[in-house]
Amino acid sequence: MPAPLHAIHAWWDPPADGPTNMALDEALATEAALQEAVLVRISTWSRPALSLGAFQALEDARASTAFAGLGIVRRSSGGGAIVHGSDITLCVAVPRGHRCGGTPQVLYDVAHGALVEELRFRGVEASMSAGRPVWASAPGIPAAPDSSPIEGAVTRLEKEPFLCFDRRATGDVVIPDPRWQDGRDCKILGSAQRRLRGAILQHGTLLLAANRGVPVEVRHPGLDDLVGPEGSWQLPRAVDVVRGWLRRLAAGLGSPLVEAEGCFEPGPESGFESAVARFQLDSWTARR
Repeated sequence: MPAPLHAIHAWWDPPADGPTNMALDEALATEAALQEAVLVRISTWSRPALSLGAFQALEDARASTAFAGLGIVRRSSGGGAIVHGSDITLCVAVPRGHRCGGTPQVLYDVAHGALVEELRFRGVEASMSAGRPVWASAPGIPAAPDSSPIEGAVTRLEKEPFLCFDRRATGDVVIPDPRWQDGRDCKILGSAQRRLRGAILQHGTLLLAANRGVPVEVRHPGLDDLVGPEGSWQLPRAVDVVRGWLRRLAAGLGSPLVEAEGCFEPGPESGFESAVARFQLDSWTARR
């Protein structure tokens, strides 16, 4: 059924594997262009997986034993790699003619600003990053001590990190990190975009908790770890946060919100089946 013109149409989808999620997101962008409407797909992952940014090298993922055993899928969007399984994916597709379909930062800021507002409403000291470099522990120094770091023990990263949540881009959503006493923060929402035919596809990842399915060196704290109480920010309670985000996103865009019943169903023009097959191909995953 076509989405109402100028409305934001949102679907809550069941957990899926990497290729299915990626293909559904591309199909969402196709539908956004056809219907000239902003479409949102909210999804989770059926099993822990690693998604590579479109321009990342597969060899970088395979060089680390920390990712052994994880399924790997390459996104259409850019950005850093993400370990999925303790997150919610917020996929937004905007037609090229929309006011957020031009400059990439506009859509980024509108979507992220809506989450900042929702978290602040819930008492969380959230803000949007200015894009400063993140801190990294020097060899042999714990990443999260209980007191202030030893002077000289930390250095700023010179090379862009492999993982998304080790990076900072302008507009990333961050909250204070209580593990440090020097004002550092943790990124809990990052997004990456891809300009497709007729639409902009934006993948956003909201980190709910540290992923216990991977080694500690590639885990990142999420809302549940940073602001608690334990269990307050994980599924299914996190659904309320995302619903609040949707309402604020719609308000920020000046559009009515329509939450669809059932899951997103790609139209015949979307090429969904062939997209699933493409994302499953080793040649696609290893294209870089």
